Amino acid sequence: MKWTKILAVACAVLSAPYASAQTWPAKPIRWIVPFSVGGSTDQITRYVTQRLSETLGTPIVVENVVGAGGAIGLEKLAKSAPDGYTFGTTAFSLQAIAPHVTKLPYDTIQDFTAIAPLTAFGYAVMVRPESPIDSLTSLLERAKAAPGSISIASPGVGTGTHLAGVLFANQANVSLNTVQYKGSAPILTDLIGGHVDLAIEVIGSAMPTINSGRTRPIATTSASRHPMLDKVPTLSEVIPGLAIEGWFAAYGPAGLPADVVSRLHKELDAIQQSDDYRKYLQARGYEAMRATPDELTARVRMELVKWEEVVKNAVLGLPKN
Repeated sequence: MKWTKILAVACAVLSAPYASAQTWPAKPIRWIVPFSVGGSTDQITRYVTQRLSETLGTPIVVENVVGAGGAIGLEKLAKSAPDGYTFGTTAFSLQAIAPHVTKLPYDTIQDFTAIAPLTAFGYAVMVRPESPIDSLTSLLERAKAAPGSISIASPGVGTGTHLAGVLFANQANVSLNTVQYKGSAPILTDLIGGHVDLAIEVIGSAMPTINSGRTRPIATTSASRHPMLDKVPTLSEVIPGLAIEGWFAAYGPAGLPADVVSRLHKELDAIQQSDDYRKYLQARGYEAMRATPDELTARVRMELVKWEEVVKNAVLGLPKN
């Protein structure tokens, strides 16, 4: 009898993780967004988690944890129990750029589990409508003829948009005069007002001023032309091989059960492939993006190397660790 009881307990212990994975989710899920309510990351996350809640059959509560450029929210995610009930949305800038800009309380590879991309996005290179810069070729010619004479706006040192400008200038072999701002809103105001010559902005955020004619795009940064700006050339059409794309993705804390990761990835990938989600993204200037967890991790590793070089070339008083 004694050995029978021991064997029964052992079987129960061994089967517990399997049973848990088979019945997941058994309670509401928390989803951390490291940015404020109403922003693009928050909006896309809420759209996806609503769909996800329906397919998983459980409530998903979105929690906005802001501060330190997203680091506070990601630290909370990294320190959460890997039980399949806490996930979060992160961005390429937080995973691949931030480690080179400041000291973080977590490792962007080791302390997280990659699950699936949510969306990809490119940038628009913009000027004011009456600018004498009428094309990307014109911009490069003017910049090379008078180094530092063309000003480019940046929403803050070390941000993805700022470093996209640095990468563009490096690859084009031109010198631009970077003007730092506190966010994108004042940038668009000054671009329209003629106080700065050039701005790079996420396409989704740039479309209202482009559609109203207050700004004019001269290039986009993705590998292929954007559906909403299909008459605007890409950077790579003038500077071969240069493409700059950002993305948002779903992550969890390190050590998540493999079956949970597999199920969640499957559901998110199905949403990516749905016509309504693609239409939702396209209407806002974003694009669908598919990748396995391993492919997403490999991309982060590659971009960590890529952006490290860009940050080293952006000698603009970055905070010291």
